[in-house]
Amino acid sequence: MKTIYFDCFAGAAGDMLVGALLDLGLDFTALEGELAKLEIDGYSLSNDGVIKQGVASSKFRVNITRDAHLHHHEEHHHGAHHHGRSYSQIREILEKAPIPETPKNRAIQAFHRLGVVEAGIHGVSLDEIHFHEVGAIDSIIDVTGYFLGLHMLGVEQVAASPLPVGSGFVQCAHGRMPVPAPATAKLLEGVPVAESNLEGEVLTPTGALLLAESAKFFGPMPEMTITRVGYGAGDKDQPDTPNVVRAFLGESGGSTEGDGPPTVICVLEANIDDMTPELFPHVIEGALKEGALDAFSMPVTGKKGRPGQLLTILSPLAKQDTLTRFLFRETSTLGVRRRTTARAVAERAWMEVELPWGVVRVKKGTFEGALTNFAPEYEDCRRLAEENGVPLKEVIEAALTRAREMLGSES
Repeated sequence: MKTIYFDCFAGAAGDMLVGALLDLGLDFTALEGELAKLEIDGYSLSNDGVIKQGVASSKFRVNITRDAHLHHHEEHHHGAHHHGRSYSQIREILEKAPIPETPKNRAIQAFHRLGVVEAGIHGVSLDEIHFHEVGAIDSIIDVTGYFLGLHMLGVEQVAASPLPVGSGFVQCAHGRMPVPAPATAKLLEGVPVAESNLEGEVLTPTGALLLAESAKFFGPMPEMTITRVGYGAGDKDQPDTPNVVRAFLGESGGSTEGDGPPTVICVLEANIDDMTPELFPHVIEGALKEGALDAFSMPVTGKKGRPGQLLTILSPLAKQDTLTRFLFRETSTLGVRRRTTARAVAERAWMEVELPWGVVRVKKGTFEGALTNFAPEYEDCRRLAEENGVPLKEVIEAALTRAREMLGSES
């Protein structure tokens, strides 16, 4: 599976991520051509090779032309919040553009998330949020360019290192705020953050947004065969760290089950001692439908010797809010514990085995290249046992034996 791993040791910004894609071999002219379909005026694009503390990198720039600056300057005199582009205008620009559907929808989704975050911070509705003119052009190009770039490079999976946020203060519209700025901080919910001694705002809201929206997981580099390494340069320089995002492009062992299970997950737990037992199967099934990786309950003894159940849900990072809301809605709990945890995951793949009674799928688990486990699909075995009047254990045993024979002959 074609994978990009972003190593954000110096932080990340929209232009740095697009620069890294260009450095990996994304065709600048082709990208410029696609972005021209958005029908936005007032800018030009450039992509220059720069040296950052001895590291050759690509510097992607959105150069705002004089007209947009004039327009922006006038806005500030006439009350900026009435001008600029609203979320719905940005959405309209993207919807009208004849660009590929996947990057288009991902860009719209990213702007929706950014709009909701900004609206929440300023205590207004989504329709009242305006991105000022220069910022709007910059953001539209960076966000759309990034998703177009992933699409044009044929990337199937994105992963990233934990993100450093920097230190010190940043000047916001309404005064000085400590880094990370409010929007960046909100966008980092569910994202692992790295310790760093970097100064200033090294992670911008756009950088945080793009990685939060596209990365399957944050952590160490996944097992992959690297084909290219690219560097995307930023503007500010750190005393002893080159201000670049390093991107690794390569092939990771994809499994047939989606994109391989995430290695950093969120565990949600609730102790429940006052809910009717009939509801537990409903809750567990419902959690799996809502996107949980697993859900289960076990008996516990609570205060005053009261019997109860510990309900546990394993959630992808992106689903933790949805599943927390689900627990409050569907159970009697008044509190849900959340923690982020890493897990080691065997790669899973399916094989099909022919038995005298029909075909059974067998899931095989491999860890660090070694085969660790076989598991015949229970429902397949049950169906064949019922249809053929054979004991279920016999079908399962036959499926295991056949799977071992097949792998023996392969090796």
